[in-house]
Amino acid sequence: MKATSAARLEKIEQLETLRNKMIQAANALGIHHPMVLNYSRKIDETHNKIMEMQQKGN
Repeated sequence: MKATSAARLEKIEQLETLRNKMIQAANALGIHHPMVLNYSRKIDETHNKIMEMQQKGN
């Protein structure tokens, strides 16, 4: 496996971790809580990085 593929897999794992944290926070605090919205923003940023890596062929 190329190092770049490993980096992309790491980002995907990070995305899943953030997703799970967001779901837990939403269940506990409600979907409009600032913490939930912060997780959502981080998920978007991570997803964008993954897509950028994929477009570059990594």
